[in-house]
Amino acid sequence: MEGSQNNISNNQPISKNVREETNIYEDEINLIDYFRILWKRKWFILLASVLPALVVGLVIFLWPRIYTLTYTYDVKDQFRDQFRDQFRDQTAMDVSSWNLDEKNYNVLLNRFYSKENLSRIIDRLRQEGFSKYAESISNARGAKELEKLVKFEALPPYIDLAEVKETDPTRLEKIRQLKALLLNVTITGSPQKDISKISTVIRDNLENIIPVYLVAEQLNVAIREFRAKMADIEEEKFALQLALKKNNSILAKLKDIKTETLSQTGSDIMLQFDVGGKSEYLPIEYQIQTAESKIIQLEETIKDNEKKHKYYEDLLSLNEKLFVGVKNKASSDYSIQQFRSFLLESMKEVEKEELKNYLSSYIKRIENRIAISAPLTENPSIYAVSKGTVKKSGIAFAIALMMSVFAAFLLEGLKKSQVQAS
Repeated sequence: MEGSQNNISNNQPISKNVREETNIYEDEINLIDYFRILWKRKWFILLASVLPALVVGLVIFLWPRIYTLTYTYDVKDQFRDQFRDQFRDQTAMDVSSWNLDEKNYNVLLNRFYSKENLSRIIDRLRQEGFSKYAESISNARGAKELEKLVKFEALPPYIDLAEVKETDPTRLEKIRQLKALLLNVTITGSPQKDISKISTVIRDNLENIIPVYLVAEQLNVAIREFRAKMADIEEEKFALQLALKKNNSILAKLKDIKTETLSQTGSDIMLQFDVGGKSEYLPIEYQIQTAESKIIQLEETIKDNEKKHKYYEDLLSLNEKLFVGVKNKASSDYSIQQFRSFLLESMKEVEKEELKNYLSSYIKRIENRIAISAPLTENPSIYAVSKGTVKKSGIAFAIALMMSVFAAFLLEGLKKSQVQAS
């Protein structure tokens, strides 16, 4: 019994080893079968892998090249940067500078990629004979596809506040107000002989048409500011008239007191009043002079406010006229140069000297905006975009190779099934 048990126990590891050797042998057979199938179908796999790669490479090679042209604009406003704190309120909507912080940069993109502005560009391209490029813009879906044709890039790029570990509101506000120094505008298209002319249409729109939107917005802000100033003066007018009436009443009473004291010989009346929490006494003549001085100051302040109100009223009327002129022509190809000509014509109709000075200053700001709209290089180089022929052909070869190997095993399996069935 013991001997038979020992034989059984000795046979167990032997059978286990035999099974392992059998599995290894079967794996080796399977691998050999796989290699046999691959070798048998080698020409099929080779042709099915190489031909698609060659076709893809040939198509990419023969496909028309795409070219890019980049205009670079200097958008740094050196004078304003030096006096940023002093001019912050005045330059928030100043048309004489780019003022490209992150907010205004996004506003610029929204203006350029707006449906109204793109329609204007498309019409101009068709007029110039570039219907194919116009259709590319017209058929673009969303900002990403439009950026493949016309792309803006602010340098240095704006800081993403989501990645900044900063909680101080003051520092966060300073980060938001950081401005770009350069603006790259890249136009992509083909053929090479047309890209320069196409870019001229895009550039003309950016430099001459887009600023008109800013002009209209700035005039609208100015109109609101003048109305607010007029409202402040009108609100202050009641308080000043009330103070004037009060001081006239005080003066009349002081003069009555002085008249009564003149009949009393040898009297020297002094009136008490509070200054800084202390009781002081002054002769009645000084009190009368003080009241008269206050009345004069109030009367002069009222006169000055009336002059300011009239001046702001004239400026409001002038800015409303300019705003209406811009809005009526903004839907057409109205350029900032045409607006400057309109301002010069308007100057001839202005009679008041202070309005002429205001309009003259505004014209200089418009001229400054025209000057800073020019790129650093008038005729930048045109570069061909890499087609990536080798890379794309390699990807096509890898995909075709995997599919051809799979097809080879599938064909072999079908052949075996047919043999077994027969």
